[in-house]
Amino acid sequence: MLSDHDQKILPRCPRLGHEITFGYCRRETGGRPCRLILNCWWEQFDVRGFLQAHLPEDEMAQVEQAHAAAPPAKIVSLMEIIDQAAQRISGEKPGGASG
Repeated sequence: MLSDHDQKILPRCPRLGHEITFGYCRRETGGRPCRLILNCWWEQFDVRGFLQAHLPEDEMAQVEQAHAAAPPAKIVSLMEIIDQAAQRISGEKPGGASG
């Protein structure tokens, strides 16, 4: 079952800096696995085999591709976050209401 390992705990997530469950990592990116899931969980259980058994081929290929890719540069990540925040703020009406 896909949720078999969801309650397992990783003592420290390298991205968030605190304890995290496998269930969170499995659905972290819009319902898709975190790009670091293979790096973080391989010591806990056969995460690659588990994901291969439960994900469609195209999603597993994305996990493998993310695993093989270099992480984005920190400045690029920060600029994306700033841009997203600016877009949210520009879409808000006075008084903080959006819409």
